[in-house]
Amino acid sequence: MFGEFELIQAIRQHLQIRNQDILLGIGDDAAIVKSFLKKDLIFTTDMLIEKVHFCMDWITPKQLGVKSMAVNISDCAAMGAHPVAATISLGIPVGCSKAMILDFYSGIEEIGKKFSVSVVGGDTVKSPCWVINIALIGWVEQEKALQRSRAQVGDAVFVTGTLGDSSAGLKLLEENFKKTFNQQEQFLIQRHLSPSPRCEVGRYLAQYKLAHSAIDISDGLSSEIHHICQESGVGAEIHESALPTSTELQQFCNQHFYKITDLVFHGGEDYELLFTVSPQQISKVLNELVPQTGIACKSIGRILPKSQGVSWIDMKGHRSPLKALGFDHFQANE
Repeated sequence: MFGEFELIQAIRQHLQIRNQDILLGIGDDAAIVKSFLKKDLIFTTDMLIEKVHFCMDWITPKQLGVKSMAVNISDCAAMGAHPVAATISLGIPVGCSKAMILDFYSGIEEIGKKFSVSVVGGDTVKSPCWVINIALIGWVEQEKALQRSRAQVGDAVFVTGTLGDSSAGLKLLEENFKKTFNQQEQFLIQRHLSPSPRCEVGRYLAQYKLAHSAIDISDGLSSEIHHICQESGVGAEIHESALPTSTELQQFCNQHFYKITDLVFHGGEDYELLFTVSPQQISKVLNELVPQTGIACKSIGRILPKSQGVSWIDMKGHRSPLKALGFDHFQANE
C-alpha cells in the first residue's frame, strides 16, 4: 500500500511544469498563475466516471489519462483559447496499484506535452470506482473568445474533421471488446479512446476573428447545433450530403447495418469543432485556415431565422426537424 502524500510526491515527480506563466505548481494549497495583460482567462472543468463515461475493460490507465485531459482541452479549443494549467481530482478505487495511477498520469503528461499544459495540483481520495475531475485554465486575446451566442442569420455552419467515428468505436468496444479488431475497426476505436482537440483551429478562428460562434462536439452534432441556436436566438439547416464521414465509418455502417446519420448526428464524443462564419469569411476558412492548421473543415449548412427552427435536408432534398438526441446524462435511461 501507499500513503496519500507518498502518492502525491510520486505524481509530482512524474509531471513537468512547461509554461513560464506557472509561478507555483504542485506542493502548496493552491497554484499560482501569472495574470495576463490584454488577455482574458478561461476556466473549464469536466468529470469522467467509470461505467458512465468509460469502462476499464477496454481502456488502459494511460489512454484514460489522455482522454480525460483531451476533453478539457477541447473546451479550450471551442473558446479559441490557449490551455495553460490544470488541476486533477482523482477518485481511486480500492485495489488500484500505484503503477496504474502513474500510468494514468503518463497519459496526462503525454497530451499535456503536446498542448503545453502543466498539471499544477489536485486532490486524491479513495472511491468505489474511478472518478476523474479536471479543471483547466487558459487564455485568449482580450475580447476575442469564441462563444455559442453570436451566430448570425446567413452564417455558414462548419465542422472540422469527420463525424460519427467515435460513436462507432464505442459500439465496437461495447459489443466485441474481447475480439481482435481489424485495421478499419482499430481506427474507429482509436478515435473514441484518444480524441484530438482542435486547438489549432480554435486559436486561428479567434485570433483572426473568423467565426461568429463555436462549440465542441461532445454530446453529438444534433445537440450542439441546438445549443448554438438556442444561445444565439437563431435556427439552422444541416445538409446530409455535406456531412463529413470517414471511409472507415461508411464501411462499418454497411457491415453492421447502422444508419450512418444516427451516428453522425447523435453519436457524440467526436470532439471536433462546430462553428459558424459569415459568407464573406468562407474563403479564408478554406484557403487560409485549412492550409495553416492542416485540419479539414467543411461547410455543412447555414444559420436561419429562429422562426424556421432547426432542420436537416436528406439526400433526396426532403426537410425534417432535427431533434437534439445527443447524449444527456439525465435522460440517458429514460
